Amino acid sequence: MRINVTILAIAFLAALSCERSPVPTPPSNDGDEDSTSHLIVDVKDGDTIELDDGQVVRLVGIDTPEMNYGGSPEPCAVEAKNYCELNALNKRCYLVYNIPIGDSLDIYGRTLAFVHILPDSLCLNIEVTRAGWSPDWDSYPVRSDYEELFEQAEAEAVAAGRGIWDSEHNCE
Repeated sequence: MRINVTILAIAFLAALSCERSPVPTPPSNDGDEDSTSHLIVDVKDGDTIELDDGQVVRLVGIDTPEMNYGGSPEPCAVEAKNYCELNALNKRCYLVYNIPIGDSLDIYGRTLAFVHILPDSLCLNIEVTRAGWSPDWDSYPVRSDYEELFEQAEAEAVAAGRGIWDSEHNCE
């Protein structure tokens, strides 16, 4: 009986992984990752959020259209921001830092990190890419344990014509 339960559990987890790529487990407190959860209190745009401690976080590995480029939003910028608000605003998260291969802060003083939404630990950075609001973007180096996830998410979005990959139909 125990083996059947284990097999069912494995089958269930495999079915879930077909919908979304696996993500790293919540971090342990090993100096590289912050095990403290935060509340997301503001979404600045599709790739920048603010936490309850005042920390502004730049989502590593993505680059969504700009909200105020040239005085008005770029095509798809509003939709990218709305996606983040729907999936992140007022939710708890934890951060996985990009420090092992890159800087901890960008030139604007924002924390560079992967944002995992609790309770299921989905990586917001990856999900923004999967939804089609950003290409897999490597201006800041991306940890290898995330790079394949970004590549898969972008390929899925491109194939489905989501977000920026069919902006004529998906954006204002």
